[in-house]
Amino acid sequence: MDPSQQSPPNSEAGPETGPMSLGFLLSDVTRLLRTTFDAKMQEIGLTSSSWRVLVFLSRGDNMSQAELARKLEVGRASLGQMIDRLEESGYVERAAHPDDRRVWRVRLTGKSHSIIQEMIKKAQIVHRETLGKLSADDYKALNRLLLELRSILVER
Repeated sequence: MDPSQQSPPNSEAGPETGPMSLGFLLSDVTRLLRTTFDAKMQEIGLTSSSWRVLVFLSRGDNMSQAELARKLEVGRASLGQMIDRLEESGYVERAAHPDDRRVWRVRLTGKSHSIIQEMIKKAQIVHRETLGKLSADDYKALNRLLLELRSILVER
């Protein structure tokens, strides 16, 4: 059966299962996109964990390690190791919180701005080579549906 012809999950036929189910396809597409993106980031010397840290910091610099760990959905010890590596590379720095010396803030350095620009270029290549192959209408529809699905999941 053509995956586009499957019944919606609330129909009497019930949700499809197996390798062509919507859940499997979403997971598989996410995995393939991440693998493709990771390979592009490796070209500029970044691991999958390090580029994710830089992305989150570029969206809201100077956050605490605990806050960053929550956003990345990783343990604080794991994040500490990621930050250590990024600090050694000169992309981030830690600073004690002015009101609570137990809290460490993480912020981007001047050196990070050039690597973030490289990350953006690599992301644009991945986008062009993957999602860019969709028609404009299909891209808009996919984006709208994914936003709607995310909203449903967040509200649960």
